[in-house]
Amino acid sequence: MGLKRVLGQDKTINYLRKLLEKRNLPSTLIFVGPEGVGKKLTAVEFAKALNCKVDPLNGCDTCKSCIAIENRVHPNLKIIESDTIGIDDIRETIDNSYVPYEGIKVNIFVNVENATIQAFNSMLKFLEEPPKNTLNILTCENLENLPETIVSRGVVVKFEKLPFEVIKEIVKQFVEDDEKASTIAHILNGTLKNLSQLTKDEVYKKRKQLLTSFLNLIKKKETGTKFIVKFKDYYGDFNYITVNDFIDEAIDLLRDIIFIIVKKETEIVKNIDLLGFIADEFLAFNLKRLKDIYELLGKAKEGLLTNANTMHIILSVIFTIENM
Repeated sequence: MGLKRVLGQDKTINYLRKLLEKRNLPSTLIFVGPEGVGKKLTAVEFAKALNCKVDPLNGCDTCKSCIAIENRVHPNLKIIESDTIGIDDIRETIDNSYVPYEGIKVNIFVNVENATIQAFNSMLKFLEEPPKNTLNILTCENLENLPETIVSRGVVVKFEKLPFEVIKEIVKQFVEDDEKASTIAHILNGTLKNLSQLTKDEVYKKRKQLLTSFLNLIKKKETGTKFIVKFKDYYGDFNYITVNDFIDEAIDLLRDIIFIIVKKETEIVKNIDLLGFIADEFLAFNLKRLKDIYELLGKAKEGLLTNANTMHIILSVIFTIENM
């Protein structure tokens, strides 16, 4: 299926097909957009099309080249994906790029914002003057997280959140009940980031329990200590990923509540599984307090970028809310 496998990104795919038609490629493409919307998938399918002689505008998925790329064994494909992309990763990629092979060599740097300063510095000249027939694709969530010198060397390709109907159709591959599939599609909120987790019944239930506990904390119906128990039951531990994920969830939840209170609408609400609880407990709630907690969470998220003690950040948030 090639590029046809990429759903919900029609504008982006049309642009990439124009590049394939002209075969006038920039040396670097920067795929930017939320996690879970198909950036890595698109990069791999684009590599197929670039090296496919059967269907060079899409990729055929049946020729030797496409099959090798799909199985990550083609010499023209290198995917650099790590919690931290280091200078050795860049040096190895550069060395491999100078090994001659027929076709277009594609280096895909996944979540390139995770690269170290030394790695970015090593990358600069390579991005500007790569070997002939080499394309570098960088994926990231926000351009602001990349050095300006890196951004200036690439062509930015934007990815949007996926349409609700696209998300729902994908969810229905794992969830038979139509109403539950619709609820999960709303919760996913335009990305497939947590798809594999939310389609598990136990995770789905525990997420709702955790967010209900958080709302009860705000309402002073539960203690911070009880909420911490629910947090550990759902996430397992306090680390950057879990704390950042919860803060994002909490911010979205408060945004939903504030929107419902102010606009009296529910169409664009993410957490529709909590609508009944919100209607019972928050329609007459103090709006200023909600906004104060919203700002507290925003500052905590900023703090995660500079403070290594993630446990301190989340505990500070919890007990500040408890004592507000």
